[in-house]
Amino acid sequence: MNNNDSATETTNTRQTSGFTTNIKEITDADPMTGNNEYKNLKEFYVSESGHARLFTATKYGKRFMLKCLKKDFLYIPVYQQALSKEFEIGLQLEHPNICHTIELEQIDNLGTTIVMEYVDGDNLQTLIDRHQITPSLAEKIVCQLMDALEYMHNKQIIHRDLKPSNIMITHNGQNVKLIDFGLSDSDSFYVLKTPAGTSGYIAPEQLLPGAKSEPRADIYSLGCVINDIANITNSNKLKKMATLCTTRDINLRPQSINELRNHSFCSVRSIIAIIVLAIYCLIMAGFIASIYYNRSKQAEEETKAMLLNKNGNKWNDNKIVDYQQW
Repeated sequence: MNNNDSATETTNTRQTSGFTTNIKEITDADPMTGNNEYKNLKEFYVSESGHARLFTATKYGKRFMLKCLKKDFLYIPVYQQALSKEFEIGLQLEHPNICHTIELEQIDNLGTTIVMEYVDGDNLQTLIDRHQITPSLAEKIVCQLMDALEYMHNKQIIHRDLKPSNIMITHNGQNVKLIDFGLSDSDSFYVLKTPAGTSGYIAPEQLLPGAKSEPRADIYSLGCVINDIANITNSNKLKKMATLCTTRDINLRPQSINELRNHSFCSVRSIIAIIVLAIYCLIMAGFIASIYYNRSKQAEEETKAMLLNKNGNKWNDNKIVDYQQW
């Protein structure tokens, strides 16, 4: 297939998730020329079986992650559409536990490129391999993953490739950053609808003909990730969660992240937080009441002293004061 053919086959404009992408504009552009403001490009990942490669780069002194197509895939429309779709999905996601997508640019020697925030950290698979996950960190990771997935699902977006290597843990604060939306899907898109995932993490029903992307597929993958973590921390709570999530019968699996929370330690932590807040409020109410009581007592003593000075007599609590004498 020559370059002219690939451009001719994709001259339509498609409406997807609210963003309009002109495929012709992408495919007709020379993929090897464009923005040259990005400096210090360093390739740090090339997909062996896929079509993507990743770089780090700097622009105006700030670091970014760049995702583009491998050279063999630059002129193939379906992969150009896949990159465009990934950008449009990422652009909709603004969450502290999701890697931020910034823009789609033509960059010198890279072609069409997704520009993303740079995440300074290690992927979860690395921490698992090194056995560097403590019980408290494990709970934090699982809770933040659930937050990120719930946010995505509320936007009708399914990740479809949740696995440890697609979960970054930041060096500063050890927070989750969910990455790689190359296989993500939404009802807003009509392209690239084939079942997708990674062996060992993909839900079994996704391998069946006519499988539909839905939250329970991500929940299954989440269960596989939780199981990997549980094997390191030996947490019975995590193992029970993993078993619940990875039930092969989709009808017995939690229907949503919110339903899963009711079975997790995250809900217990929320209850504890509410109890602590209630205790704090009671303490503050008692403190305020104490201040009010002391001020009332002081005002009463001052009134007694004033009346004593007026009458020149000893104060009697039972004495009826004739205010006309004043």
